[in-house]
Amino acid sequence: IAGNVMEMNHAAVELFGYDISEEKLNVLKLIYKDDYQYAMISFQQLVSKGSFTDYKARVYTKHNGVRSVHINASIIKDKNEKIIGAQGIVRDITEQLNQQQIFEEQKAQLSVIVENSSLVRVLTQFGKIIQTNKAFQNLLGYHKEELLDLEVKDISVKEEYAQSADFLEKLNIGQVDKFSVNKRYLKKDGGFFWAKTNVAAVRNTDGYINNQVALIEDITELLESDK
Repeated sequence: IAGNVMEMNHAAVELFGYDISEEKLNVLKLIYKDDYQYAMISFQQLVSKGSFTDYKARVYTKHNGVRSVHINASIIKDKNEKIIGAQGIVRDITEQLNQQQIFEEQKAQLSVIVENSSLVRVLTQFGKIIQTNKAFQNLLGYHKEELLDLEVKDISVKEEYAQSADFLEKLNIGQVDKFSVNKRYLKKDGGFFWAKTNVAAVRNTDGYINNQVALIEDITELLESDK
């Protein structure tokens, strides 16, 4: 309970770089200086409540530099209910946080592109509308907030949606990275317009899809002129 490490499994030795069979180690040595106060508050919770969960902080390691970890910990008592130690399950989340940061940065950049584009752009996530720009809002006659409550199928002609849904499924499972389709979009006032819709997948570094971005071109007048 004083912080002296009594046991470490192989994974812990690999992460922290210390082998307590050869050298002594106290957890205070591992606490990142800027996270010290947070660590002490969590330790007080451990002692007073018997456990803490979802502790996320940075730690110093012997060979791997500063790492970010997730820890769930609980105290250990003897048969007389006296606290004799603590045990923790530690998970290295450094790469996970790095990927999350990259994703958030990419999402922010994509949002700026969608919002400020003079072209009609829509950002979706598995069929759910998550961002639109002013050009799209004007075409459909919806306010920005109203569109956030809708899915693509809600603004699509029912008989035509099956084709788009099929393409979206192929996009989601990685069979294609983009597709183009001509379809009608339903307006808030009950009308519709024809549009050429180019949809592309936005994937993370692992290849999993995060969003779909659609570039929409109103071709109603073009089709009518061809009649």
